[in-house]
Amino acid sequence: MMINKISYLIFEGFKSIYRSMLQSVISSLTIAASLIILSITYFLYSNMQDYAHKVKDEYKIEVFFDQNLNLNQALSIFNSILLIDGVEEGRFIDKDNALEIFKNEFDENIINIIGSNPLPMSASYGISPRYRTHSSMLEISSAITKMDYVDEAIFSKSAINKFDKLSRNLLGFSFLLGIFIMFISLFFVSNTIMLVVYAKKDEIRTMDLLGASNFFIKFPYLFKGLILGLIGSFISLLILFWFYKLFFYILGAQFFSSSFSLSNIFLMNLIFGVFLGLIGSSRALSAVINK
Repeated sequence: MMINKISYLIFEGFKSIYRSMLQSVISSLTIAASLIILSITYFLYSNMQDYAHKVKDEYKIEVFFDQNLNLNQALSIFNSILLIDGVEEGRFIDKDNALEIFKNEFDENIINIIGSNPLPMSASYGISPRYRTHSSMLEISSAITKMDYVDEAIFSKSAINKFDKLSRNLLGFSFLLGIFIMFISLFFVSNTIMLVVYAKKDEIRTMDLLGASNFFIKFPYLFKGLILGLIGSFISLLILFWFYKLFFYILGAQFFSSSFSLSNIFLMNLIFGVFLGLIGSSRALSAVINK
């Protein structure tokens, strides 16, 4: 008996898809389009994160010590700065190293120009990952500048600030775009189910009068939403797989983020496809049957 009920409900779900074929196709394609955009957003996010990490690995704070310090005093301050929260590592640059760096940068020997080495001892400090933001680095550089015998602590304030803002804006835009497309999918799926439910209002009312449970009445339409979501998922996966092969052939593996995972894309498309289909069906049923 139970098997017959389940078979009937599933058969009714497929029949409702057939009866509204055009709307069902549009709903599945809309779900597929939203999943493709969400997947592309995830792809861009993964690559942006990897690129951001590579750029931020190069974030440094350059510190210049007082000219009058001797080597031991400068090394003592250098070690003290390493104890500040957010400072990950450091490289001490004595006067001879500074002279060599100047020669490599400008192809000139400053001693030949002015007769002595006026370059101060300095240091270059790396920053811990969670402190690699404009505001955190500003706090660290300010703390270093306040230390005795430190002339200056500098970093690329403008470039880092612009990079942080650009990253936030791009990620925010991608997120909002994905949410917008998801709402469009929900709208189409809801309307598709709603058309079918309205067409069968009399039949639904009869079933209700005969004592059919809410689950028995609603299941075929929820099942329809599930099927539409799965169809949309598979369409999106086929298109994304073709795009992946094309981009991999044209751009090669180096373009793809190390954190980018095809299995994550597969799971995300299946889960979100089913989610969009079921939520769309639920909204339609709530709007029609409960009235």
